[in-house]
Amino acid sequence: MAFGAPPKARLLLLALPTLAALLAGCETAQAPVQLPAEHRPRPAEPAPVEDERIDRLLEAAAQALAEDRLTTPESDSALSFYQAVLALDPDDQRAQRGFEKIVERYVKLALTAADRQRYAQGRLMLERAREVDPAHPAIAPTERQLDLLENARRDKVRLDAGALAERASAVQSTLKRLGRRASEGGCRVNINARSDAEGRWVYQQLNSGAGDARVRARLTVASPPTVELTCFSEEG
Repeated sequence: MAFGAPPKARLLLLALPTLAALLAGCETAQAPVQLPAEHRPRPAEPAPVEDERIDRLLEAAAQALAEDRLTTPESDSALSFYQAVLALDPDDQRAQRGFEKIVERYVKLALTAADRQRYAQGRLMLERAREVDPAHPAIAPTERQLDLLENARRDKVRLDAGALAERASAVQSTLKRLGRRASEGGCRVNINARSDAEGRWVYQQLNSGAGDARVRARLTVASPPTVELTCFSEEG
């Protein structure tokens, strides 16, 4: 007790311990209540990734690619399936690589058409490739190659089958002359021969006429036996 304090002050001092106890009780009552684990709210689970659907789309795209359904028909093409994958997952690298595969296939089809001298078809393939990826680095050089092939000079010589079988000197002279022309004019050569051995002999005769140069040739087992020179203006 504080001696000498006024009566009201003494009453206040006496009440302080009781007030402190009440305040402590209030703090205890405001503490959060711990619920049992089974009654606690569960955190929201992340949205499930549609892996199964993406896998099905990728399988359909691979099948369409194998069947050359590249961009058509629109709803059943490799392009449409890869686009559907990217709509679900814009970062899917398999679908992004799929776009490149479509362009690469179109480029290959364009070159095949050019080898068969079907240049309009080859240009159509490149146009479709541009629709998929106009900046793909293979398109421009392929188009230049089509231009070279379309504007090339061609000379096709049919070889006498009997004389070729006998390896006659007249055939040798013809092949050496063609080999010299091919090397001087920067030409490519297509050899059609009835067997691999016959084609190799033809190629040897062409090279023997080319001197120090080497003839660029492609051999196809076919009949009748022929040699075709394709000479490009830029190279000769």
